Amino acid sequence: MQYITKREEIQAIDTYTIEEIGIPSMVLMERAAMSVAKVLMEYIEELELPDPIRVLIVTEGGNNGGDGLALARMLCEAGLAVQVWQIGGVRHESEQYVMQKNILNRLGIPVYRGVSPEIINEWKKPKYDIIVDAIFGVGLKRDVESPQREVIEALNELGGLKCAVDIPSGIDSTSGRVLGTAFRADVTVTFGAMKLGHIFGEGSEYSGDVLVADIGFPSQVFLARQPECYYYDESDLSRLPERKKNGNKGTFGKVTVVAGSSETCGAAVLAATSAYRTGCGLVEVITHLNNREALQKHLPEALIHVYESEEQAKELIQKASKWADVIVAGPGIGLSSVGCSIVQEVLAVNKPLILDADAITILSEHTKWWEERIAAGYAPVVITPHMKEMERISGLSMEELKAEPWASARKMSDKGYICVCKDYRTVVTEPRKDGCYVNLSGNDGMAVGGSGDVLTGVIAGLFAQGLSLGDAARLGVYIHGLAGDAAAERSGHYSMLASDIIDGLIEVLR
Repeated sequence: MQYITKREEIQAIDTYTIEEIGIPSMVLMERAAMSVAKVLMEYIEELELPDPIRVLIVTEGGNNGGDGLALARMLCEAGLAVQVWQIGGVRHESEQYVMQKNILNRLGIPVYRGVSPEIINEWKKPKYDIIVDAIFGVGLKRDVESPQREVIEALNELGGLKCAVDIPSGIDSTSGRVLGTAFRADVTVTFGAMKLGHIFGEGSEYSGDVLVADIGFPSQVFLARQPECYYYDESDLSRLPERKKNGNKGTFGKVTVVAGSSETCGAAVLAATSAYRTGCGLVEVITHLNNREALQKHLPEALIHVYESEEQAKELIQKASKWADVIVAGPGIGLSSVGCSIVQEVLAVNKPLILDADAITILSEHTKWWEERIAAGYAPVVITPHMKEMERISGLSMEELKAEPWASARKMSDKGYICVCKDYRTVVTEPRKDGCYVNLSGNDGMAVGGSGDVLTGVIAGLFAQGLSLGDAARLGVYIHGLAGDAAAERSGHYSMLASDIIDGLIEVLR
């Protein structure tokens, strides 16, 4: 598990490290510059740039600029041809910036001050291999104005590898919003922890590849100033439920999938198949009679129970509530009276539930059913809305949801849901638990019909094997994204199908 910080959180971590722990700011600055230098030297080796390698570093007078000055010294020592500019649009210079500038002066490395239109025109001549943005750091809250605005826009027009120090100048470090204009980086080297602004909003496009450098924040500082958001990496695959050598199909759990309608079958196949592929021992599918033949053909391993009427569907759900470890409801059930009856019935049984797709839309129109379930103190429920479904069930506008999805998901968890809010960056929150999981796995090829049905099955399969429902939701989202990444390696981003993600599960879990 790795943290992702908001602006105020990383600032508090930085202050605590300096003032309470006693690590000097200049030490952190030197480590930050060394981290950027190391990354740039690796890129230089990979790109096989010819000598002399020409670098332009643009700064302002804050500590982000101080990082840039220290970087300039290190790159000069490595034999690169470095030119350093201070825009000079901010009168105040931080103590650390002044110290770094004095070091460069003593070494005979000039720091040019005052960027004019003539200077910008000189920059536009094809003479720089690397452009480094060390203008503004994570503390920026206001829109970028002149003269920094014109400088940033000019830097974006230059060729060469573009590197941002900590965060691209002009990106809000919490929301990812562009503050008037912003530097477009190929790579961003950030310090201590990733920032929410790197992965949400426009920041995800402007940051390029984001590399997190350890500059010496002690682990106890993160515990003392624990950030709200976090993500998983491959080490978190150790959270997978253990496979017992002497287990049987009952040992690995039983999932009921209530999915499909008289007109649709695919969602049922995808959800049930992915539950099996995630390691579940037994999966039964409750669906309309019309889907029996297709299910038997595409998933002969499933236990299939079919209905023709609302009453038959309710009876099957009641039986399932005595058999299953978890019930999935919603994929492809439709918004008819039958679909409404299914949702009402599953909410009335005291079993862990995963509600997806049409079930979420129906629930948003029948909130009384949820209130009755909460009042009864029944087992926990996961909802997996995409942003449009989230808009319906939360009552929040799309603008509000996009601005702070982690906060929107938290509001749903305050109502009792384990909320899996699906988007480019899916977030997961859980009632009575601090923190918000933010998913970084996956890719745009997964934006295809049926992908959500696969996710629902993955979460169900993990829960059935013994994880808590919240843990299954978080790990399920992460594994689902990894499976999508594996599928993209095989099929490419344009040609991916939801069934390719299921195939990806095989690679990931193997």
